[in-house]
Amino acid sequence: MKGLLSTAASRAWLGVVVLGVVVVAAVFGLQLISRLTDGQKVLDAAKPVVAEGAVRGEAGGAKLLSQYVELADPLVTKGGAAREVPKLIALIARRSDVSEERARDYLRDEAPRTAALLRSLPFSGVDRERNDLTVFLATTLNTTAENLQDVLARDFPNIFQLLAELPSVTGGWRNVPGVENLTRFDGEPVKTLPEYRDYVREDLVGTLASESGEVRSLAGSGGIGYIPYLLLAVGIVLIGFGLLHARWSRHHPSGRFAWAAVVAIGVVLLVAVGALSYFQRLSGAETALERLEPAFEQQRVTGTRAGLDLVEQTVSFGDPIVTARGGAAGEVPRLAAYVAERTGSTRDQVRERLRGAAPKTSALLEAIPLSGVSSEVSGLLTSLARRFGVSRREVLRTLRRETPGIAQALVALKPVTAGWNAIPGTDGLERISDGAPVRTLPAFSNYLETDVVPVLESERAHFEQLADRWPPISALAAIVVAIGALLAIYATAMMFLATSPPKRY
Repeated sequence: MKGLLSTAASRAWLGVVVLGVVVVAAVFGLQLISRLTDGQKVLDAAKPVVAEGAVRGEAGGAKLLSQYVELADPLVTKGGAAREVPKLIALIARRSDVSEERARDYLRDEAPRTAALLRSLPFSGVDRERNDLTVFLATTLNTTAENLQDVLARDFPNIFQLLAELPSVTGGWRNVPGVENLTRFDGEPVKTLPEYRDYVREDLVGTLASESGEVRSLAGSGGIGYIPYLLLAVGIVLIGFGLLHARWSRHHPSGRFAWAAVVAIGVVLLVAVGALSYFQRLSGAETALERLEPAFEQQRVTGTRAGLDLVEQTVSFGDPIVTARGGAAGEVPRLAAYVAERTGSTRDQVRERLRGAAPKTSALLEAIPLSGVSSEVSGLLTSLARRFGVSRREVLRTLRRETPGIAQALVALKPVTAGWNAIPGTDGLERISDGAPVRTLPAFSNYLETDVVPVLESERAHFEQLADRWPPISALAAIVVAIGALLAIYATAMMFLATSPPKRY
C-alpha cells in the first residue's frame, strides 16, 4: 500500500479507487439490491393487473358491482324500500283518486313482477322464512329436513344457492365480517357493504387505474431492478481500474487516455440518466408508491380479503335471480310440479299453500328473474305519468323524493340486468392464472378475490422493503448523476494534474 502512495499520479488513481469503494458501499449500505429487486418483483407481479385492457375491464367491473350494490342496498334489510312500499301505494292512490286497495290492484296488473318484488321486501324477511319454508316442504313431501336439502341441492340447485347465500348477505350487509380495522385511504372506516363497495371502486381499483401507466413503464427488464447492479458494476470497475493504474503510476503516470476512460464512465452514467428519463420515471415511481402504499398495509390487505368474501356471497346470491340465464326462475315451475306430483295437488294449490307458509319467499320467486322486473319499469313509469297527468321525468322525480329507496332500485335494475352476463368494457380483461375471459359479474368478483388480492398478499413484504427505507426511490436519479458528474470532473482534472513524470519520495 505504501508503494501506491509513492507518487502523485498513483495517489490520484487511489482517489478513483475511493470513489469505487464509496459506490459499492452505498449499494450495500443502502440495501439497494434487496430494495429494488423486491420493488421490481412488486411491479412485475402487478403488471397483468394494470395492463390497458385489464384496467378498462376492472373499471367496468367495479362500476357494475357498484350498481348492483345500489340495486340491492334498499332491498336487503329493514327500512329502505320495504318501509316505502306503503308510501308508494298511498302515493298512487292519492294521485289517482282511488282506494289503496285499487292502487295495489293497479300495480299488480300493470307490473306484476315489480309488485311481487315489493311484496318480498326486505330480503332479510325471506331469510327469516327459511325455516318455515323448510318445514312446509318437508311436511308436504313427507320427508326430513336433511333429505329435503339434498333434493333441493340436486334438482333445484339455483333456488338452493340463493337461499343458502341469503343469510350471509342479510347478516353482513350492515356489518361486514372481518373488516373491523379496514379504512378508506383517507382514514374513513369501512363497515357496511356499500362502504366497502366505495373502497374497492374508488380507492383500490381507482388507484390502480390512475397509476397503471407508471407501473407498466417500470415493469420488466427496463424497470428499476437493474439499477443497483449497474452501480455495483461501476464501483467494481472503478476499484479494479484504479488499483491497476495506481500500481502502474508508481513508475510512470498513466496517460490521458486512461483518465479519459474514467471520464467516459462518468459521462455514460450521465447520458443514461437523461436517455432513460431517470428523473421522470423514478419520480413517477415514487408518486405511484405513495399512492399505492395504503393498499399494501396489512390491515387493509386483511380487510380487503374479508370484504371480498361477502361480495362473492352477494354475487352468488344474485346470480340465479338477476337474469333468466341464472336458472332460478326456470326452476320455480318445476318445483311446483315436483311438489304437486308427489302430493296429488294442483300446481296452483301448491303455489297458494306456499304463499301462506312463506309469503315473502313466494313473492321473490314470483318476481324473478329481475330482468323481468327491469323490463316492466319503463311501461310502469309511462302508465304512472298518464295516471298522474305529468311527464315520465316528473314521475321519476316524485318517486325519488317520496320513495327514494324504491326509485334507486328501479333505476339500477336496467344496467345491472343488462350487464350481469356481459359487463361493458371487459373485452380485454382476463384471468391472470389461465387467461380465461372475465365478462360476467360472478367472474369479476372471483377475479378480484383470486387474482387482484393475491398480488397484495404475496407482494406486501416486498412492497414494504421498497417503500419503508431511505433514500426514497426518486433520489436514486440524483445519486447516479452525482456519481457520474464527480467521476467526469475528477478524471478531467487529473488528465492535466496527474500525467506528469513522477516525483519520488
